Amino acid sequence: MSGRTTFPDVTLAEQRPLTTTQLPDTPDLQDSNHVQGGTATHFKDTVVILEKPQRSLHAGFFVSKARGIFFLVCALLVLTIFVIFTAFVTREFCTKEKTSGVSSSLKNSTPSVALAASKTEEPSRPALDHPFNGLRLPRSLIPSHYDLELKIDLKTSRFSGSCNITLHVNTSTRYVVFHRSQLEINESLVIVRSSTNHFWSVVKHNHVTANQFHVLELDRDLPAGLTFKVEVGRFTGTVRDDLKGLYKSSYKTPDGKIEHLVSSQLQSTDARQVFPCFDEPDFKATFTISIVHHKGYLAFSNMPVVGSVSLGSNWTRDNFNITPVMSTYILAFVIGRFKSRNASVVVPGGGKYEIKVWARPDAYAQTEHALDFAVKTFKFFTEYFGILDTVPKYDHVAVPDFSGGAMENWGLIIYRETALLYDPLVSSSSNKYMVTLIVAHEIAHIWFGNMATMRWWDDLWLNEGFASSLMYIAMDHVYPEWNVFAIQVVEDIFPVMVKDALVTSHSVSTEIRNPEEIQQFFDMISYNKGMAVLRMLRHFIGPDNFRKGLQLYVRRFMYKNADMAELWQAFTDAVKEQHVIGEIMDTWTRQMGYPMVSVEDRGGMFHLSQTRFLLHDNGSQHNISDSPYGYKWIIPFTYVTQTDPDTSQLTWLNMDSANIPKKSKGWLLGNYEYQGFYRVMYEKPMWAKLADQLLRDHTVFPEASRAGLIGDSFSFSRANLLDYDVTLNLTRYLKKDMSYVPWRAFLDSMEFLRGMIAAEGAYVHLEGYLRNLVAPVFDTVVVSAQGTLPERYLRRVILSIACEVGLEKAVKYAKSMFSNWMKFDNRLPADLSLPVYSVGVREGGVEEWEFVWNKSQTTTVASEREMMMEALAQTQKPFLLWRYINFIFVPEKIKLQDVRVVMAYFTKTLLARMVSLQFLQSHWDEMNEEFGDDGFVMREVIQEVTTYVNSEYELQNLERLFHDRPLKSASKATENALELIRANIDWKRLNYKKISDWLQNNLT
Repeated sequence: MSGRTTFPDVTLAEQRPLTTTQLPDTPDLQDSNHVQGGTATHFKDTVVILEKPQRSLHAGFFVSKARGIFFLVCALLVLTIFVIFTAFVTREFCTKEKTSGVSSSLKNSTPSVALAASKTEEPSRPALDHPFNGLRLPRSLIPSHYDLELKIDLKTSRFSGSCNITLHVNTSTRYVVFHRSQLEINESLVIVRSSTNHFWSVVKHNHVTANQFHVLELDRDLPAGLTFKVEVGRFTGTVRDDLKGLYKSSYKTPDGKIEHLVSSQLQSTDARQVFPCFDEPDFKATFTISIVHHKGYLAFSNMPVVGSVSLGSNWTRDNFNITPVMSTYILAFVIGRFKSRNASVVVPGGGKYEIKVWARPDAYAQTEHALDFAVKTFKFFTEYFGILDTVPKYDHVAVPDFSGGAMENWGLIIYRETALLYDPLVSSSSNKYMVTLIVAHEIAHIWFGNMATMRWWDDLWLNEGFASSLMYIAMDHVYPEWNVFAIQVVEDIFPVMVKDALVTSHSVSTEIRNPEEIQQFFDMISYNKGMAVLRMLRHFIGPDNFRKGLQLYVRRFMYKNADMAELWQAFTDAVKEQHVIGEIMDTWTRQMGYPMVSVEDRGGMFHLSQTRFLLHDNGSQHNISDSPYGYKWIIPFTYVTQTDPDTSQLTWLNMDSANIPKKSKGWLLGNYEYQGFYRVMYEKPMWAKLADQLLRDHTVFPEASRAGLIGDSFSFSRANLLDYDVTLNLTRYLKKDMSYVPWRAFLDSMEFLRGMIAAEGAYVHLEGYLRNLVAPVFDTVVVSAQGTLPERYLRRVILSIACEVGLEKAVKYAKSMFSNWMKFDNRLPADLSLPVYSVGVREGGVEEWEFVWNKSQTTTVASEREMMMEALAQTQKPFLLWRYINFIFVPEKIKLQDVRVVMAYFTKTLLARMVSLQFLQSHWDEMNEEFGDDGFVMREVIQEVTTYVNSEYELQNLERLFHDRPLKSASKATENALELIRANIDWKRLNYKKISDWLQNNLT
C-alpha cells in the first residue's frame, strides 16, 4: 500500500551515513542504536561500531599519549563552542517562529534528514526530566488512525513491522508519548511530519521502562489543532511463548506432524508488545492492517482481506479493510492452517454478515454447534439492541493455546479449543453448556465493550459484567428449556459471593494505580459480581426497561468511551426517573461486599435490617470507614409468603431497615428466585418452618429459591452465625428433589465441609449421611440416558458424588464401564465419562493411570482431554500424583494454559491436596519464576491449593513464604489465601464437634 514501508535487508551500498556521535559508557534506555564505550556511526538501517584508538602509529610518526590528549581536548573545546553557538541561533530562530502562529511554524520547518544527529546537536538542552512517570498517557495528542504492517516469521519466531500513526494535537506539546514494550525500534527511521510534509526533528528518544512509555522529544512544539503523523519505519520483536501479545502455538496432526501457528492476546496492555501505539481503551482509532506471512498459511485480522500480494516464492502480504473506530486491545492477528464451517446471515435492517468457525482440520466436525449458536445469537443481539454492526464478518477461531476462555476481538474472536469445539459423541452436556455460554459472552461484547467501551480499566466491569449478564439473556432466548437463570445462581453467583465475603475483596469499580494491577482485576468480582448486580437491576426495573437502558447507552457512546455514571444515567432516562439508578447501584459497585438481610418476627410485622456479611470477621480488619457508604446498601428486597407463594413482592431497604406487614403466621421467604445480591437470615423458628415446607412439598419454592436456602444457610454456618444443626436439617428433603440446581448448591457447600474434616474421624459419618441422601436419587436418574440439559447435568453430579462417598452400586456400575472401555475401547456415555474415568483411576493402580494418561495425549477432542486430566489427579498412589504435578513444568505434557486447571484438580482428594500444598512450598521459587508474570496462573494456583488448609502450622509456613519470597504479580491472591486459612482455623475450632454430634445422631 502507498506510504507503507517493507522490510528487505538493506545492503551496505544502500545505507547513507547520517552522523557520527560520541556515546557515553552508559547505554540509553534500551536504545538499540547505542553502544557502550565507542563511537557509533548511524546509517539508514544499521549502526557501525568503531573501536576507541589507544595509540596512533603511522609510517614512523609517533604521537605521544599526552600530546594526543592535548589535541583531543582542543578539538572538543572548539566543537563545543560551535555547537553552543548553533543551538543558540537555532533556539532564537524557533522562538521567533513560534510567535508567528501555526502556519509560520509549518512554513519554516525542514525535513528531519539527520534524526540521529539531533540527539546530540543541542548539548545545552537539558535531558528529558521524565515528566511522563504517571500511569496514564498525556492527553495532549489523540490518535485517529494507524497504518500497520506486520511481517511474522513462523520459523524464526520473530516479527518486524512499520506503523504510521495519524494524530491530532489537543494541546500544544513538544513531546510525543506512546506505549512500547518488548519492541526494538529503529530510531533513525522515526519521522514526525504534518499532512503538508513539514517535519519536526526528533531531539531525543527516551524509554520510560516502568510505565512502558516511549517518548519522542521534538525540536519544537506541535501547535494545538494540528494533524500530523508519527512514522515508525521499522520495529522488531519476538513471537512470545507465554500466551501474551503475539505468541506461538502448535498442534499435532493425525499423522504426527507438528503444525505451528501464531495467535494474539492484547487485552489489557499487550498491544504495545506488538506495535508502538496509544494502548489505552479511550484512545480509539481506525486501523488499516497488512500481514506478511509465509505462503501456505491463512492470515486473519479484524476485517476481511481486500487484497493479497505475492512477495516472491515464500511470502504473501494480505491487506485488510479499514476497521471501525476501536480500542487497541481488541485488535487481533492469527496465522495458521485451519478449516472452517460457514454461514451467511441477513439481519433485520439489511445487514449481511459472514460468520465462520475455524479449527484445526481434524477438529472440523466439532464446529457445528458453535456455528449454529453463533448465528442465532448474533441475530438475537442485533435485534435486541436495534443497532447494526459495521464489521461485515466474524471469524471464531479455536487455537490450541489460549490464556483465558476466549477474547472478544472485533471481527476475530479467539477461543481456547474447549471453549468453542463440541463433539456430541464425546463431549458432555456441561461442555456444550460452557461453549454456548462463552460464545454468547463474546458476541455480546460486540455492542458492550467493542462499540461502547469503558473509559479506563477501573470500570472493566462495564465490559465484562454486562457481557456476562447478556449471555444468559441470549441463552434463555435460544434454549428456554435449559433453565439458565437458575443455573446462573449456583454456577456463577454463589462462587463470587464466597470471594466477596472476605475483607480482602475489592469493589466492582476499583481505582487502578499501576499497570500490574490491571490484570489482577480480571477476576470474579468484575465478571460475576458485575453480572449479579445487573441481574438484580434487570429484575427491579423490568426486562423491557433494562433493554431500553442498554440501547440508550450503546447509541450514546457508540465508537466512544463511557464511565459508570454515564451508564447509570442511561438507565435513569430509560425508567423516566422513577428511580435514580446511579444512587441505588453505586452502593453495590463502589463498595466491596454485600449485605445480609435479617428477618425478625415482631408480632404484627416482619422487621428487616441489614449488615455486611463476612465469612470471617475478626473485628480488627473490618472498618466501615473503608466504604463511602459505611457498608450499607439500597436493597430491593423481594419475598413471597406462605399464603401467596406464587406472587413475589418488593420492598426497599434504603441504607437502613424496613418493615413488612405480617398477614399470617406462616413462613416468609426472602430474595425470591435469588434475584438479589444479598443473603437472608431468619430466626430459628422461621428456619424450621421453611425446612418443614421443603419436607412436605419442596416444589412450592422454585429451584433457585431452594438453592438459595441451602447456599445461605451453609454460608451462615461457615461464618459461625447459624448452628449447623439448622443447616443440615434443611438438607434432609433432598432425597426427594430430582433437580440439578438445588443439588449443585448442596454439593458445592458440602465440598467445603468434606475438605475441612477429610482427615478427621467424623468424615466416615459424613460419607454415610451423603450415601443415604444420594441413593434414592441415583436409582431414579442415573439409569436414564436421555433428558433435558439440566437432567443430564444432574445425572453426572449424582454418579460422581455417589462414587466418591462409596455407594457400592454406583462404584460397581462405574468400574464396569471403565473396565469395558479399557478392554474393548467402548465409547462411554458422554455425560458419565468424567465420573467413570475418575473411579477407574481412583480405584485402580499404575496400569489404569497410564492408560488414561496415554488416552489424554492422543485424543483429538479437547474437552475429552480435559476430563481425563481431571481424573488423573484422583489416583491414590502418591508417586503418581508427584509425577503428574511435576508435569506442569513440561509444556509438552501440560500446556501453560492448563497449569492452573490441573492444580485445581488436585483439590478433589485429601491425598492430592497434601501433595499440592507440599509441592507449592517446595517449588515456590520455580513456580514464581515460571508463571509469576501471569497473574491469572498464580492467583488460581494459590487459591486452589490453600482452599482447605486449616492448621496453624501451615498458616505460619505460608505467611513466612509469602512474606519472604513475594510473588511477581497476584499479590492480592496471597492476602485472600491467608484470610481464608485463618477463617478455616476458626471454623474448625468452633464447629467440628457440633457437626460430628449431628452426623452421629442423624445416621439412620
